[in-house]
Parts: sequence; structure tokens; C-alpha cells
Amino acid sequence: MNKSRNKQRKPWIDAAFISMIALLSISLIFLSHSTKSNAKQTTTDNRKPPEISKEESTKESAFPGILIKSEVSNDEYSPYSIQYPQSKVESFNAQIKKYIDEQLGTYLIAMQENKRVGSKTPGELNISFEIFPHTSGSYSFVMITGTYIGGANGYTSFNTIHYHPASGEVIEIDDLFGHEESNLIKLSTLVRDNIKKDPSLKDKVLEDEMLLATEPKWSNFEKFALIEDTLVVYFDEYEIANGAAGAPIIAVPLAELIEQLVAPYKPKVPVDSLHKTPVEAVSGDEDVEEDEESNETEVQVDEQTGNTKKKQVALTFDDGPDPKVTPKILATLAKYDAKATFFMLGSRVEFYPEIAGDVLEAGHELGNHTWTHANLTNMASDAIIEEVSRTNNIIEQSTGSAPTVFRPPYGAFNNDMLNILSLPVVLWDVDTLDWKHRDATQLLASVKSSVHDGSTILMHDIHLSTAQGLESVLAYLTSEGYTFVTVSELD
Repeated sequence: MNKSRNKQRKPWIDAAFISMIALLSISLIFLSHSTKSNAKQTTTDNRKPPEISKEESTKESAFPGILIKSEVSNDEYSPYSIQYPQSKVESFNAQIKKYIDEQLGTYLIAMQENKRVGSKTPGELNISFEIFPHTSGSYSFVMITGTYIGGANGYTSFNTIHYHPASGEVIEIDDLFGHEESNLIKLSTLVRDNIKKDPSLKDKVLEDEMLLATEPKWSNFEKFALIEDTLVVYFDEYEIANGAAGAPIIAVPLAELIEQLVAPYKPKVPVDSLHKTPVEAVSGDEDVEEDEESNETEVQVDEQTGNTKKKQVALTFDDGPDPKVTPKILATLAKYDAKATFFMLGSRVEFYPEIAGDVLEAGHELGNHTWTHANLTNMASDAIIEEVSRTNNIIEQSTGSAPTVFRPPYGAFNNDMLNILSLPVVLWDVDTLDWKHRDATQLLASVKSSVHDGSTILMHDIHLSTAQGLESVLAYLTSEGYTFVTVSELD
């Protein structure tokens, strides 16, 4: 028995034993690592955004049954400004609030992580919205979110809801087309065609991403709005094009979908009149066609005095101030000794009063662009007065000077409105469409195609691409003999 117990083991037994030990060790290591990873992932997924102080307010909009809710935080590291609509329909409210909470939560968690790793760069979150009524009785709500959490650039994204206030129904993209797959294929084809034809997207489209994002699936076109005679489809930044393209906005005339749309979404005007984009329809295009010879000489002769005078142009910037874009624009204007007029939103002046002060200190003209960028033609007189007077007050409080001119949002005004405004109303005749193109190179092309002596050029000091393209515009206009004046100085 002892002899048998002391018998030497065979080599294959030792090898098998060692292999089993090694396999068990590897399994224990993998299990430990997996458990830690899962715990870390669970912790990350369950993180809640930090609580920071904020101010909240609610007011009536120009549209019956729609309230405007605002949340503003002046936190030095994680500031944000949010406006969103609410109605009497809970499903609508829940959908809007879910989007707002997701965007704000993601932003605050990202900034919390930045602070943890030692970053001192403050972020910024701006969420605004626009309402577009349609002849069908429905409204398109377009949420525009600008996020900056560090790095070279921010990020723009969209969310849309199409809503019928009378019925309380939230309308999806497939409702417009009777849920027919053949109509979806037509929509997909037209969107792709318009992407390829869009000059602002030339050489910027990411072909594979674009084809994937425009496949004939209803979910690919859920970010849409009906704006007058156009179906507008929104894509997030980097979704179908590189960063230089910004966030692409593709407009498809409803006339091209007249056979696919169901009533009441079919256009009700002659087909030949349905080829203007929404912004072009209110941009004063009728004023653009001037004698092109005015661009061919650098000086003109004043008929009354016989003196020569230089050509003039008024540069205007809407929807600011913005803490990143406006200072860049001010620096470029100073380089060319150019004066401009800034039509400011009161809600943004309240958030960035020091930037508004910098505009005045640099010698530029201050303009009023309302508090909430509302369409004043749909508002009662007392609501218009509040929009304008509240903005006048915050601009004067922040800068020490009251605005001297007024620009109605969307260029929309009527005689009743003019009767209650105390400021001169200023529109434009050169629309750069910088809000749509988000392309620094396209800015100059837009100016070149329409500018003439006495032009008022519309731009926005909330888009980085506008700041990036401004110098080429100023260099070109200077070479053509233009001088830069405020709108009040324009002869």
C-alpha cells in the first residue's frame, strides 16, 4: 500500500493539473475584471446630473394654448439658457420635457466629469425653439440645441414636434404621407437630391453616412417641419456631413411632393409659386434687384451737391449676443475699422450683459430684436409692447445706452405693429442665409451675389461659421470701395 502511494506520477498528470490551475486563474481574473467593468458601467449609466441654481419663468406665447417656459442658470462653470414650449396636452409636454431633460442632464454630467479631471474651461448649453404655423392648422416646433463642453468646437442638434392644437394630436412624418412606403421612397430620393444640389454642402457630404441617414425609413425623417410651402428636414451636426457644414437643413418644396402628401398637407397655391425657401419668402427679395452698375465703380456723384461719395453698406447681426461668436466678430470688425448694428434678443442680453456692453464700447449700434424672437404679427398689442420694452430696458441696464433701432423677428410686421413701436423698423435686402448654410465660405458668395450701394446685410452673431467667414466678406467689400456704416448712418 505504501509502495503504491509513493509511486511517481506520470508527466501528463502534472501537465493536466497545471493547465487546470492556469485556466482557473484566467477565469477568476476575467470574472473580476468583468464585475468591475459592469459596476463602473452601472455607476456611469446611473449618474445623476448635479444640482445647480437656476431661475424659472413661464409666459404666454403668441400662439393660443402655447406657453413658453424658461430655465436659466448663471453658474460660472456650467451655464445654460433653455426655452421650450408647453401646452394643455400632456403627451406633447412629456415629449418636449423628455428631450430637455436628456440634453440638460447629458451636458451637466459631462461638465461634472470635466471638472473632476481638472478642466477649467466653462461650457455652455443653449436650447431655443421656433414655432411655424401651417395652413393645415398644425404647428411645427423646432428645438435648436447648441452645446459646448470643451474642445475646439461646439455641437448643434435639432429636435422637432409637429402638433395640432385643436385635436391635441402629435403628428409624425408618416402621417403626412398616408403611411405609404412608395411615398417614403419618393421623400428619400428628393432629400438626397437636395443634399447633392445644396452648394453649402459641396465637398462636405460624408457619402456613406448620408446614404445611411436618408435610407427610406420613416425614422430617418422624423426631424421635420412644415414651413409655409416647404418640407424642411433637419440633420444633426456630423450626421451626414463633416464639421465644416454645420448642422444641415434640407428644404424640399411641397410642390415636388404634391402627389405623395395627403390632405390637408397638400399645397393650396399654384405649383409655380412654390419654389422659394421659407427665409427667402420674408427676406425682401424684391429689393435685391438693383442696377448692377453700382458695383462697378468705387465712388458715385451726389446729384444735389456734385460731390463724390463712397459706396456704403450696413452690416447687421441678429440673435446675439453670444459669448464665443460675438467677441470674434467684434475683433474682425475692429481690424477693418468697420461699424455694424447688432439686433439683440433681450433674453440673451440678460444672460450675457458684459458682451452687450462690449458691443457698445466698440462703437457699434444697438438694436432691439424682441425678448423671445416671437412673430409679433400674431400677438396682441400689450404683448408686443412687453416684448419690445422689456428688451429696451435690459439693453439699457446692461450697457448704459438704449437701443436706437428695431428689427422684427422673421422680418414680419404690419401697420398695427408700426403704430405702437417707438423705434425705427429696419429690415434687410441681402440675406446671407448663414443660419442655414453654417459655411464660412458660403458667406462671401451670398454677399457677392446681391450686395450694392446702400445694402443692409443680414447675418447672425450666434454661428461660429459666420465669425469665421466675416473677414473674407470685409476684405472683399473693402476692395470694392465700400465703407461700413450703421443702419442709422446709411444714406
